[in-house]
Amino acid sequence: MINTNGAATSDALNHARESLSGKRTALIGFPEASVPDLMRIISEADAFARSLPSNIAPSADVLRPFELILVNVQDAAGTDWLKPDELSNVIDRCIALSPPSVLLTFVIHSALPFRQFCVWPAIPEELLLRCVLALRPTSSVKSPSAPSGSTIVLADDDPSITTLVRLTLQRNGMSCEVASNGGEALQLIQKLKPCAAVLDVSMPNIDGFEVLARIRNAPGTAPTRVILLTGSEQEADILRGFSLGADDYVTKPFNPMELMMRIKRVIGRL
Repeated sequence: MINTNGAATSDALNHARESLSGKRTALIGFPEASVPDLMRIISEADAFARSLPSNIAPSADVLRPFELILVNVQDAAGTDWLKPDELSNVIDRCIALSPPSVLLTFVIHSALPFRQFCVWPAIPEELLLRCVLALRPTSSVKSPSAPSGSTIVLADDDPSITTLVRLTLQRNGMSCEVASNGGEALQLIQKLKPCAAVLDVSMPNIDGFEVLARIRNAPGTAPTRVILLTGSEQEADILRGFSLGADDYVTKPFNPMELMMRIKRVIGRL
């Protein structure tokens, strides 16, 4: 159950309730032992959940009552839940969940454009925030094209992080320009018009929130997809980022491949 002690956690839960209250969620292919925990998390946001087996056909008629569909992709292997044609009518409501190694393989190799993905077992606040993000309307701002060689601006004042992320991006066919503070990041974004920017929220000079706000308020940079790097369990930062127009977030410490997956998702390469 969610621990509501602390203002940040309370704010996250209240925001989840505003977005998820009364919503219906289908749980696909989760073991019986996991279902009570999932239902408990979802009920904390005043939403409802129903467990369905993975061998049920993902038809529009069956799933019409559900605003969100959580799919255990480990259990769904070999079923219609991992077939693009069968999922065409409901894919925009699906969130993929699974243990880290299974989820990583799925996200890298699957062509299915699930709205979100989340490691399971999940931190309750993380799962609720992913559900909230999945319900957000698709941005009306057209995403920039992302061919091989896409440019990403990374802003963080920790050299160990920037070195690791730059290498990961380069190995995935992307170029990475690094800024050590918010002012440098803003200049690079204005100059390069990158496909995406990864911004640490705590930077000297201008913080990540201010850089994000300026990006969104300028027509020339508004289409840039933005991923925020936040401190672990800083839900207040995540909610503030969403309100300013962030596309996604990753909490520190993070796996570089998770960041890579989220970059690919926001620029349309997953």
